[in-house]
Amino acid sequence: MNPLNLITDAYDRQARLYPSLLLVAPVVVTGIAMFSSMLTGLQSLGASFMGFGGAFLLTQLARDAGKQGEKALFEMWGGLPSVAIFRHRDTRLDAITKARYHKKLATLVKEAKAPTVEQEKADPVSADLVYSAWSNYLRVNTRDTKKFNLLFHENVSYGYRRNVWGLRFIGIGVSLFSSITCGIRLYFVHQSSGSLDETLVGGVAFATVLLLLWVFRFTSSWVRMTADAYAERLAESAEILVVKTTTAKDAGKK
Repeated sequence: MNPLNLITDAYDRQARLYPSLLLVAPVVVTGIAMFSSMLTGLQSLGASFMGFGGAFLLTQLARDAGKQGEKALFEMWGGLPSVAIFRHRDTRLDAITKARYHKKLATLVKEAKAPTVEQEKADPVSADLVYSAWSNYLRVNTRDTKKFNLLFHENVSYGYRRNVWGLRFIGIGVSLFSSITCGIRLYFVHQSSGSLDETLVGGVAFATVLLLLWVFRFTSSWVRMTADAYAERLAESAEILVVKTTTAKDAGKK
């Protein structure tokens, strides 16, 4: 991956770089809080850039952690959301809208005939093969980020949350370590001077807030919200796509 993409490419920047920054932020803040008295303003700024620069090295870690955890998420959710949304038994779409999508997708992917309610109930695995083919077709044919701008943004949001969730246990450990380190330093400074160092107090508060977010907010259900939103936008895109037809002229070229 080109490091420049982390700045110029919207997906790489938001889905890979930002989770990494979230991970290293408490370490940088803790370092500055503990040694701020020894650093000039310019040096503190330089330390921030150096610390956050390390996040570039963590972008692959963020991506790998997210991808590795994805299988567990799908098992937890009962399958890939962009596949499961086409199931008759899935309740995210009303029956009329789902029937319309099934009809359109059966024309877009002629090799994948829409299963009936009874067929899906009798053989859910075979039905999922059809829904998977539909989902794959839609993903391949909706790569135009301008035409499918909303879908692209939902995909970025999902990638960001999935990667943050993948780093969750590391993030908890880093934030906890930073909070304790800053807290211990604050205690000894207070014991020796009788006053509270505002920079250290801010460091403890920042690390603690991040710790609470890692524990209580960055959960699988938080990822699920964006996965469902992406699946819904992907299903909607079926109505925009045009059925490809083979003309007599095209047939003659084969």
